[in-house]
Amino acid sequence: MKVLVIGSGGRDHCIAWKFAQSPRVKKLFVAPGNAGMEDVAECVPARGLEEWLDFAKKEKIDLTFVGPENPLSSGIVDLFEKEDLRIVGPTRDASRLEWSKCYTKELLRDIGVPVPEFENFDDPDKARDYVRSVGYPVVVKADGLAAGKGSLVCSTVEEAEEAIHKIMEKKIFGDSGNRVDIEKRLYGRELSFFCFCDGYHVLPMVAAQDYKRAYDNDEGLNTGGMGSYSPHPWLTEEMTQKIMDVVIYPLIRGFREKEEIPYKGILYAGLMMVEEEGEINPYVLEINIRMGDPEAQVILPRLKTDIVDVSEAIIEGKLSEIELEWDPDYRLCLIAVSGRMRGKKGWYKGYPGRYKIGEPITGLENVNKSCLVFHSGTGRGPNGSLVTTGGRVLCIVSRGKTLAEAREIAYREMEKVHFKGMRYRSDIGKE
Repeated sequence: MKVLVIGSGGRDHCIAWKFAQSPRVKKLFVAPGNAGMEDVAECVPARGLEEWLDFAKKEKIDLTFVGPENPLSSGIVDLFEKEDLRIVGPTRDASRLEWSKCYTKELLRDIGVPVPEFENFDDPDKARDYVRSVGYPVVVKADGLAAGKGSLVCSTVEEAEEAIHKIMEKKIFGDSGNRVDIEKRLYGRELSFFCFCDGYHVLPMVAAQDYKRAYDNDEGLNTGGMGSYSPHPWLTEEMTQKIMDVVIYPLIRGFREKEEIPYKGILYAGLMMVEEEGEINPYVLEINIRMGDPEAQVILPRLKTDIVDVSEAIIEGKLSEIELEWDPDYRLCLIAVSGRMRGKKGWYKGYPGRYKIGEPITGLENVNKSCLVFHSGTGRGPNGSLVTTGGRVLCIVSRGKTLAEAREIAYREMEKVHFKGMRYRSDIGKE
C-alpha cells in the first residue's frame, strides 16, 4: 500500500511515524514534510490542493491522511473523493466545526450540548457593549482559523476590550477576526478529548494533558502547545462515558441530522470540566477537526492497533468492527522552541512572538534511542546541516512506567540537544 500524509509539523511527523510502523505500508510519502521526517518517509515538495491531488494521482496513492486543519477546511477531502481517492478527514462543509467557532457554538446550543454562555458579534462596538454589560470575565475568540492562538482569555473588561480591538480592528488573525465569539470564562480543568468517527460510530482515544501557555506555571501567551503527557491524570472510564453521552454522541448525531452530513475523521473536543453541586460536568470550549499538537505525539505512540486498519474503517463506515488497543505506559512530550535572542536589528521575543530562524541544531544523535524525536520547524542549511525554521522546533517523547519516570527521561535527553535561543518549559508533567 502507498500512503500519503499531508503536513509539515510535529503532529504530522508523528502520524507519518505511526504509518511507517504498519506492515501494510510499502511506500510512505509526506507532503511537504520537514527535515526530521526524512527518516520515516519520502518528503515531497508539493504544496496546495492541486499539487497534492496531482501527486496522489500520479503515484496511485492508496490512502491519504491529513494532519493540519487548513487543507481540510480548504476542501481537500472533497477534491480527492471526486477523483475516487481514499482520504481520511471531514469534508469542507463538515470542517466548519473548526473554521467557524461562531457557527459551532450556535449549533451546540441548538442541539443541547453544554457550552459556556456566549454571544457572537461582527460589530466591535456591539461586542464592547456586551463585555461591559455581562459583569463576568470572558474569553474572546476569533471566528476563523488562527493556528491555535485565536482565543484571548480576559480577566477584566479592559482586557476584553483590548482583545476585541486586536482581533476585530487590528486584525491580528486576519479575516478570521471578522466575527468573534465572546463566552463566559469558565473555571475548572481543561481536557482535550479525541475520537475516531465514521459518521455514525465513534471510538474515543486515550486522553492527553496539554500545556498551552508559553511559560512555567501556565504563564504567558497561549501557544500551539508546549508539551503533553498521557495517560490523563484524572479522566476515569465513568467520566469518559459521560463525555461521550453528553457531548460526542449528541454532536455527531445532531450535526448529521441538521446539516445532512456525516462527520468522518478525527474529532477533537476542547472541554472545560466544571464542578457543579458535587458533580463534574463537561462544557465544550471548542471543536477541532484533527488531532492536536502535541497531544498526537503522546497518544499515537500508545496506539497498538494498526492505523491503516483504523483509517480504512473510518472511510468505509466500519468503526464498529474495530477494537482499539492501547499501551498502558506513560508518554511525555517536551517541546523545544525558538526563544528570546538578539538579532541584527534588535531582540526577538521568541515563540509565540517573533523568533529567529536558521540556527544550527546539534546533539540529536546523542538522544537515547528509547525516545522518539518529532520535528516541527526544522530544515536543511546551505551545507545540509539541520537548522531551525519555526517557533516550535522539535520535541522529545519519552516512555515510562510512571509519569515521574517519563518526565525524568525527557528532561535528561533534552539536555543533550542545543540550538541558539532554545527554550522549553521546566514543569511539563510536574503534577
